[in-house]
Amino acid sequence: MKTLQAIVAVALITISAYSAQAQTRINPKVGVNLSAVDGNLGDLTAAAKVGWNAGVDFRFGGKKLFLTPGLHYNSYTARLVNDINTDTRLRFDEETTIQAIKAPVNIGFDLTGKKQLLNLYLKGGITPTMILGVTEKAGIPFSKSDLKTFTWGANAGLGMDLAFLTVDLNYEIGMSNYFANTTGRNNVLTLSAGIRF
Repeated sequence: MKTLQAIVAVALITISAYSAQAQTRINPKVGVNLSAVDGNLGDLTAAAKVGWNAGVDFRFGGKKLFLTPGLHYNSYTARLVNDINTDTRLRFDEETTIQAIKAPVNIGFDLTGKKQLLNLYLKGGITPTMILGVTEKAGIPFSKSDLKTFTWGANAGLGMDLAFLTVDLNYEIGMSNYFANTTGRNNVLTLSAGIRF
C-alpha cells in the first residue's frame, strides 16, 4: 500500500506541474463494464456479469503525451449462486451488485495528432479502487466485509476522439487481492463514451 501511495503522490505532483503549462480538457463519460472475479469463494460460484460506470477524466497534455487522471463510480453485477447445479437464471434486480469508486491515473500517447477530426490514442497506468458497498441478496452470504476496502490494478486502453465525442476501451488487471479472507483478483473490461471540452 505504501508503494501505491508513493506512486499516486508522484503522479499528482507531476500532474500539478504539468497542467500549469499544458492545455486542460474535461471528459465526462458513461459506460458498461464486464467484471471477472477470479477467486475461491467457498460454497459460492461466481460468474462475470455486466455492470455500468460513470465519471470524468481530465487531460493535461502536449502534442503527443498527456496525463489523464479520473474519478469514476462503478457498479459491478456479480452472479453468485450456492449450487451451480440449480437453475441460475436470475433477473437483473436479483443479482448481487458491488459499488466502488475508481481513481485511475494514466499516461496517454496520441497516435494521430490533436488537430485531426479523428484522433486515436493509447493510455496506461494504475487504478486505485475503494469499495463503497454491496447490495446483499437473500440466501447469498456475501457482504462488503467479504471484500477488501482498497485494491489497485494496472490498466491499458485504446481511445478515439471524433470531434468533441470520445470512446475508449480499457482493460484493468487486478494487482491485489479483491477479497478480505481469500485470494482472488478482479479484472475489469470497460467500454465508455463521452464528450470532451
